[in-house]
Amino acid sequence: MILINNRLVLIDRKLSILTLHDVNPSCSEKLQSITDKLNKLNIKYNLSIVPNYRKKYNLKENADFCNQISTLLQSDHVELTLHGLYHQIDGTIEDYDSESKEEEKNDIQKGLDILSAVKLPRPRTFIPPAWFLSRQAIEALRDLNFDIAEARSGLEFIKKRKKYLTSPVMNWDRQGDKEKNKQALEENKEEFYGHLFNIDGESYGLFRMAIHPPYDPDEALIDQLKMVKYLIENESYTFINYSELLKMDQ
Repeated sequence: MILINNRLVLIDRKLSILTLHDVNPSCSEKLQSITDKLNKLNIKYNLSIVPNYRKKYNLKENADFCNQISTLLQSDHVELTLHGLYHQIDGTIEDYDSESKEEEKNDIQKGLDILSAVKLPRPRTFIPPAWFLSRQAIEALRDLNFDIAEARSGLEFIKKRKKYLTSPVMNWDRQGDKEKNKQALEENKEEFYGHLFNIDGESYGLFRMAIHPPYDPDEALIDQLKMVKYLIENESYTFINYSELLKMDQ
């Protein structure tokens, strides 16, 4: 690791963080299918949950789904993160980029309260919808005792006031629509196999992958699983949770 201008750059390890985004009751069946396949690979991954998705799917009204999440979290391979409060309202992505610190803090606390009410673990990592994260949101997260926030450009170590600079997240959800997102299939394969691992035959650092059960094209899961296997078998990457990354900076 190298610290440059108070920014932490990881260069000496091959690490990958895989996160399932937009986790909510509306996609419980597809979520189960994806997690069954990931569990067979025996890798660590993260569930980024939305406590009141679109103001239509409040976890407090979906006991079976909460039991599904609780069962997944019984494995030490799975970690829970918070993914906003609503994720989007009337087609507009929830804002953690331009609102005041108090407004953002209030929404985050509402999400935590819902998780507490349904007896799910309190997350220490926050991922805003679409990875838009303002400085005031980071201050709100600091007040609420979060450890990590994930933004488009990297990972914030909130309490330590440090940041991991990373490459963009490998992501199939570009437009919130399965059909429109099909254009990402070939683009991501070309980027993954054609560009990420061909610099002098070596690649180091932190690779991030985001799976969106509600919006990824159905065909994407085959590619995603192949990429996970490629990272392990061809590039010797280790899959970790967010909390493990935090522990590495001691």
